[in-house]
Amino acid sequence: MVHRDALQCNIERAAWLETLARKYPTIEDARLFVDKVGLNPIRIGFHVRADVTWFNILEEARRQGGRWPTAVLDLAVKEHSHDEALLRLLDGAAVRYAEGPNINTLGWQGRGGQTLERIWGKQSALVPVSFLEVGMRCARAVARIRVADGSLGTGFLVEEDLLVTNHHVLRDREAAAGAILNFNHQKTADGRDAEVEEGRLDPGSFFATSEEDDCTIVEVHGNPTARWGAIALRSAPIKRDDRVNIIQHPGGDQKQLSFFHNLVEYVGAGRVQYLTDTLPGSSGSPVFDKDWQLVALHHSGGWITEPGSRDRFFRNEGIHVDRILDLLRRSR
Repeated sequence: MVHRDALQCNIERAAWLETLARKYPTIEDARLFVDKVGLNPIRIGFHVRADVTWFNILEEARRQGGRWPTAVLDLAVKEHSHDEALLRLLDGAAVRYAEGPNINTLGWQGRGGQTLERIWGKQSALVPVSFLEVGMRCARAVARIRVADGSLGTGFLVEEDLLVTNHHVLRDREAAAGAILNFNHQKTADGRDAEVEEGRLDPGSFFATSEEDDCTIVEVHGNPTARWGAIALRSAPIKRDDRVNIIQHPGGDQKQLSFFHNLVEYVGAGRVQYLTDTLPGSSGSPVFDKDWQLVALHHSGGWITEPGSRDRFFRNEGIHVDRILDLLRRSR
């Protein structure tokens, strides 16, 4: 917790504004923060410029007095406990950031004057570099599925050596028993083909499927999660304009990651619709949020209807993770 004494430090308000604006750069980020800390959002002017928003938030906290300035700082430090900027500010040392050059001195001929670096869009697309490491860890648990009839799909391991994929990939126990899993079917960092390992399914030990939610869960022979890891299967929030990433075997090809044009367009009725690229063969792929939490099971794409309406959009669609959890609970 931030001690009240910290508020007496000789810290320029501009330093706090800059630090908090960089930690919570969008209007949505700031609104979520205000909601968590308990300030009244009606009294705060949210602006497209993060520094203006945070000036207004800190002014409102100061007007309320008492615990409110402390509460703002407490929450910021709690959510970013290892952030060097916040820690230095608490010690009374302002943090400086390198700024880009004044483009007016560089012969810039475009419209407008000097503008500092900024966040584009409704949410920041910045992620910590650990995003890459965590993503690669998740990717190990994703496998290509080769069904006996020659069809190809994707699946992923979860706890207890279970594989999750679509019902239309593995419709019944017979299809599961004849299927082969290909782990590590991908390129290495130096562009070579990685060594592929095969796995087999054990539907006699556990098999559950739902045609309505296009989901199948089946046990895998041996102890594959000890070798390839598992993707955590738990409820996770997701909403429109969030970003999602899909690890998949598009076209039955080597494992690939899709994270461009990746905005969520609809969430509801057990479905998540998004713009992230997929191909046939991607069915059964895990859909992750920006923190690599599983949010959906990819199953379809094209001109699809948005649930609760007659409107059709060209999107991809996944089954919400809560429906997968429901199937697992009902089958045990």
